[in-house]
Amino acid sequence: MLTGVILAGGRNSRMQGHNKAFLKYDDEFFFERQMKEMRKVCEQLIIVANDPSSYDHFIENDVICIPDIYTGHGPISGFHAAFSNINTEYAWVVGCDYPNLSAPAAQWMLSRLISSHYDAVIPIIGGMHQMLHGVYRAQRMLPIISGRLEAGQYRLSGLLDQISWLGMDEKEWREAGIGTEFSVDVDTREQYEALLSDHGRRI
Repeated sequence: MLTGVILAGGRNSRMQGHNKAFLKYDDEFFFERQMKEMRKVCEQLIIVANDPSSYDHFIENDVICIPDIYTGHGPISGFHAAFSNINTEYAWVVGCDYPNLSAPAAQWMLSRLISSHYDAVIPIIGGMHQMLHGVYRAQRMLPIISGRLEAGQYRLSGLLDQISWLGMDEKEWREAGIGTEFSVDVDTREQYEALLSDHGRRI
């Protein structure tokens, strides 16, 4: 019913070109932590990467690793590549720089999506929509995404203007008993060091 998608095809310019999927946290690469959490609720996993061969030694039979079809256009290209290869109706899409994914959050969003007419359910944390921890109707959205790419409309958030989506804010997450740590991403070396430092204080 649900496919987990990890988008790992960015330029990583704010990390001096270092692939954020291969950052280590708790002795695991980010993407390894993500796959472990996704397997709790997903029947298939897809990694969209610039160099799929770099993941060969780490993935199992339930994972496929593919490149973008439309290269160089950011996350929307990753959505397109993944949704072009999905067999399930629903997809949980995350960025590779989110080290604390939440399977309970994905399961709750999926339940809301299944019982509604929406195309997507997306967390809204700190007033910001978190499209890279959302759950989507992949097959329904693929033609819309393809059309935007063909038209040169590459801004991911612009997709929200063309789909019907439900935003889940912090109050709703609290009422559901689900923490929002999953929304913390790592964009810079400083954020990565802060993540490690905070984790060290807690253990």
